[in-house]
Amino acid sequence: MFIVLLNALLRNYYNRYMEDILQLAQQNAKEAFSMLRQSRAVTAWDLQGAEVHIVGSLACGLYFNSRDIDLHVYTEPFDMENAFAAMALIAQQKGFKRLTCQNLLDTPQACVEWHVFFEDEKGREWNLDIIHIVRGSPYDGYFEKQSAAIKEMLTDDTRTAILQIKKDLPPTPHIGGIWIYTAVLRDGVRTADAFKAWYAKQDKNQILEWPLKK
Repeated sequence: MFIVLLNALLRNYYNRYMEDILQLAQQNAKEAFSMLRQSRAVTAWDLQGAEVHIVGSLACGLYFNSRDIDLHVYTEPFDMENAFAAMALIAQQKGFKRLTCQNLLDTPQACVEWHVFFEDEKGREWNLDIIHIVRGSPYDGYFEKQSAAIKEMLTDDTRTAILQIKKDLPPTPHIGGIWIYTAVLRDGVRTADAFKAWYAKQDKNQILEWPLKK
């Protein structure tokens, strides 16, 4: 009887713990979507005839507190003048602070990276990574498929573990979420301490590809 009661208590504790972390993540994700609407980034690129995709943690349902939002955009033809027009509209929105642009068209990435910084009403800085990718290039659609694959692999246990690790890790140095997803989904990591030990052994220059491989 004692073992049965203990197991029931542990299940109840785990369920409450899981609900708490998921509710916090959902609230944080709402803030991220609110900032995305405030930036008018999707509208700005839509007006230029672009195809816009949310990728990364927000697309996977694994956003926690990074205040980074990832968008990949595609236009046909690839037009820098239209891209600057889209960014000009974004720069007119409330909270806009600054932006940077990096031209990687002559690299294997075949894209232009825009990094846009906003400040919300609480004085917190947000970063929108808007990657304008050339159609037919090696990364055309790659990260959209990656986000879908990650989302499909998630269970209640792994989702909770990923969110808890994100919560427990210090804000600096920044570690890309893809490392956490790989550690949890491929190698069974479940805590921030275990993740730190795992991450210390990784080759940081490698590109983590999906589906996951040992």
